[in-house]
Amino acid sequence: PNLSTNQADPRCGSSATMAAYRGGVSYAVQRIAQAAPSAAIYLDAGHGGWLGWKSNMKDYVATIRSLNVSSHLRGFATNVAGYQA
Repeated sequence: PNLSTNQADPRCGSSATMAAYRGGVSYAVQRIAQAAPSAAIYLDAGHGGWLGWKSNMKDYVATIRSLNVSSHLRGFATNVAGYQA
């Protein structure tokens, strides 16, 4: 979830953390797609409010595109861990 929206935060946006996030997400999606080609993969897009600004959404989309996993994704899910009633 912090893959895109918290890049300016030093706890989330350091080069080591960003590399781990990007590498981990890419690896996980590719491995799941390889192991279960017919699986519908939805990627966690974080807190629903975080992506409500156009700049955040654009950054998120650009980040996901850069991982080269778009062809394996069916969609995105928001508020997975931070449900807002």
